[in-house]
Amino acid sequence: MMADIVAKVGDAQARQMVASAYNTEIISNRLGRLELRQGAPHLSKGKANLLRLAVERVHEVITLGD
Repeated sequence: MMADIVAKVGDAQARQMVASAYNTEIISNRLGRLELRQGAPHLSKGKANLLRLAVERVHEVITLGD
């Protein structure tokens, strides 16, 4: 998927987009954990999962027009 992203937007832009999406995934994950602390089991996603989700999210966006 990353190769598709780089092919569409270039190397530097691809890194920027994935980094931004990764930061969003981290924030979403932490907010979700805060909400779950109130009596629910503590669940979290690992860094590899967050990165995979970020790449998938960016890939979806760049392939919308295809």
